[in-house]
Amino acid sequence: MNKGYSVHYSTMSLIIRPISPNDADICGKIGYEAHRAISSAHGYPSEQPSEEYGVGVIRMCLANPNSWGVLAEKQGNVLGSIFLHRFPPSPVAVIGPLTVHPSSEGGIGKALMNAALCHANEQGQTQVRLVQSPSHIRSFVLYTKSGFVLREPLFLTQGQPPKSAGSRVDNVRLVRDENDISACNELCKSIHGFSREGELRQAKNQGIATLVERNGCIAGYAAGIGLFGHAMGKTNEDLKALIVAAAAVIGPGFFVPARNHDLLSWLLDNGFRIGWPANLMTIGQYQEPVMPFLPSLAY
Repeated sequence: MNKGYSVHYSTMSLIIRPISPNDADICGKIGYEAHRAISSAHGYPSEQPSEEYGVGVIRMCLANPNSWGVLAEKQGNVLGSIFLHRFPPSPVAVIGPLTVHPSSEGGIGKALMNAALCHANEQGQTQVRLVQSPSHIRSFVLYTKSGFVLREPLFLTQGQPPKSAGSRVDNVRLVRDENDISACNELCKSIHGFSREGELRQAKNQGIATLVERNGCIAGYAAGIGLFGHAMGKTNEDLKALIVAAAAVIGPGFFVPARNHDLLSWLLDNGFRIGWPANLMTIGQYQEPVMPFLPSLAY
């Protein structure tokens, strides 16, 4: 991670430099404290339930060869950090997490965001996305001023797949071969304008990628049902089948677009609850999805 880059500059004594493995503990602690401050102020569970979880997120990002990260430091004190991720062959780059210590003065988040967007521009990545916490007004203002547009209000839904929800699941199976991957890629392109093949292949290798067939054609797929997974279908019934057929929800839940009343109502009627709200925000080209989908924590 960060190999080949030499980001290191300072402004008004604020230093922006690459994150090293030795920084993981302090950056993770800051992430945990930042999320805890926001969630406790608004009465919902933190997205980072423990300091260990926050440190784990940073270590996971550092271990990813497609992730790039920098931190902000002043007078030897780390104040915050940011990561930019690629998901080849998808043209979309993703920012997250961006965290700043709650007691830090203004301007830290802006400096980190500028560094990440400059890096994305240098790499020719014109489509950048993130998932934002709407209760954190300062971050929404920062992202809006940085050029991000609110595209999709989301809810994190929490629970486990219902086994008696009346949805047909005999037409749901694992993604098996290249023909399946190719068909899923085409479906993704029709909905989002690009494929998420890298994530789909990873989910297939983990044994959690599933698809739903209808009338001899693939009508939907899921690269895992969970926070880091994504799914899509031609209809809500296809998404429901994928959810019901999942062995388990991976992680603390999965995101559902708030405007999908039918799917949200069905989830709530089948024992799911809403954990916290979020916003999908984007820079660059964006194709409005015309079919139901479930975004990941990334996009």
